[in-house]
Amino acid sequence: MILTRIKLPKSVKNFVYFQPEVFRMLFLGFSAGLPLLLVLGTLSLLLKDAGISRSEIGFASWIGLAYSIKVIWSPVVDNFKLPILSRLLGKRKSWLLFAQIGIALGLYMISKTDAGTDTQRLVIFALITAFLSATQDIVIDAFRVESNDDKKQGAAAATYIMGYRIGMIVAGAGALKIAASYDWEVSYQIMAICMGVGILGGLLSPEPPHKKQVLGETELEKDISEKLLQPLAQNKETLKGKIQNHPAFMYFVKAILSPFVDFFRRYKWWGLVIIAFILSFRVSDIVLGVMTNVFYDDMGFTKDEIADYSKIYGVIMTILGAFIGGYVVNKVKILWCLLWGIILVILTNLLFAYMASQPKDVGFLIAVISADNMAGGFSMGVLMAYFATLINQEFTATQFALYTSLMTLTGKILGGFSGVNIDNWGYPMFFTYAASLGIPALLLILALLYREKTLSKKE
Repeated sequence: MILTRIKLPKSVKNFVYFQPEVFRMLFLGFSAGLPLLLVLGTLSLLLKDAGISRSEIGFASWIGLAYSIKVIWSPVVDNFKLPILSRLLGKRKSWLLFAQIGIALGLYMISKTDAGTDTQRLVIFALITAFLSATQDIVIDAFRVESNDDKKQGAAAATYIMGYRIGMIVAGAGALKIAASYDWEVSYQIMAICMGVGILGGLLSPEPPHKKQVLGETELEKDISEKLLQPLAQNKETLKGKIQNHPAFMYFVKAILSPFVDFFRRYKWWGLVIIAFILSFRVSDIVLGVMTNVFYDDMGFTKDEIADYSKIYGVIMTILGAFIGGYVVNKVKILWCLLWGIILVILTNLLFAYMASQPKDVGFLIAVISADNMAGGFSMGVLMAYFATLINQEFTATQFALYTSLMTLTGKILGGFSGVNIDNWGYPMFFTYAASLGIPALLLILALLYREKTLSKKE
């Protein structure tokens, strides 16, 4: 394919970020990052302009729960081949194209809906778009992990985040500036056209290598089947055999149960600690992020200022943080990187509490956005690399979807109450509360460091 045939000087080609399997994550990251703000942060300003209350905007952020429950349908994406498209493009690429075209159509339908007079219809279209965007994330995560070996996972994650954040610049600053110059309808229609970048990038990338799914093939599946059917008495062996060999039962074991049983077999009860850590790591950032655009607006910053400082400069700092994370994770043990990441997130979130108590100050806004976004980019890049170490490539899409679903679940649920909390507490107390939500993750990282130290002594 074209993206694998680009001829580069040997010295450049050997640089990890320019290797094709890493570089193509830039295009796929863009495709993943573009729709996120358009159904969350940017949508919140659209709703505010339409006269929707802060409390209702906060509840509308529950649209983002689609990203947190994607693990429910990830086994379908991981195992089911789309008719016709799969034969033409391959399993991963066919799902990718299906999701991308759906997202573009969803954004167009949002553009044709009046937020003030038909809010419910707009929310439904935003929810459908979020569902398809989450499906796209399932595919791209599998695409990235399957296309890169362990040594390249950090660089691939950083490049993906760079593309993701460029997509967010377009969906954030770009959408706001277009809306300020024209209107929200034109803005969302242009965003729908921008999905063409991701569609082109997906079509020009090769189908990644992934293990062929054969039902009932592995010892794990056989073991699960035996334990599930153990209650059947000896005189029901014929029935047991029929159930065990039925395609629906075999699919259930392969696609639904095996990925989760595999995880707990590898990590045992420490799997619960890992899950608790994943559930808590991004809570602080997500809860804070739900209302930042509304906060900037309430502070008196214009759409152009929000676009310039938050959506362009801030995203550039996030990309820088992600690349620092991608570099550091190859030099330092990944759990230590995660520890540094959560400490930085807590400290930088506290800066918002201080800023909320001060008068409007563009210089301080830039400083806070710089620190917050760099910390967020660093921690996110390291977290993605950590997820790759937890993956069994027999279940790439399902297990990665599990981790990324859990990553946002707690934050999305609590974030829905952000508008109500701000109305009750005010911004300084709300931001202090958001920062404190990072403490459980800090304690759980220390527990995982203890586990790693214990395992090292045994070896």
